[in-house]
Amino acid sequence: MRGRFPTRNSRYLAWIRAQPCVVCGTRKGIEASHTGPHGLGQKSPDTSAVPLCAMHHRTGNDSYHRLGPRKFAERHNLDIPEIVRRLNSKPIVKIESGTFVGYLEDQPYFLGHVEFGLARAVRQMMALCQEDRLSLGLETRRQAPDSAGRANSVEKAS
Repeated sequence: MRGRFPTRNSRYLAWIRAQPCVVCGTRKGIEASHTGPHGLGQKSPDTSAVPLCAMHHRTGNDSYHRLGPRKFAERHNLDIPEIVRRLNSKPIVKIESGTFVGYLEDQPYFLGHVEFGLARAVRQMMALCQEDRLSLGLETRRQAPDSAGRANSVEKAS
């Protein structure tokens, strides 16, 4: 055996396939496209996968497999490492002064008072994460505005 094998995570790949395509936003025919470094005949770690529809992953003239990583990112104006980083970011929920505060990308969000319960705060945090990931294709395009203007139904903590 030479070197280490890449990390495999079937649950993570299933989750990636439930996200919209980062290029066109469609939710149909989503595939987990491995984008990280890999050896000859070997896939990169599953944590490097991004959601792409079949056309943008394999079959289209401007697909990842036809153009290769660099040209694909340039053609679609995508920052693939940033997309992978955001897909792998983990939200945090803390109790601060009697309130639940969620952190996503180091941005704090007020999730409610502790009297309303942890389950409600977790649901709100999950909704924030979903909203954040739905906007991946738009927000991670090169030279795009930063994510500070993210709209959400949960108040940002100050």
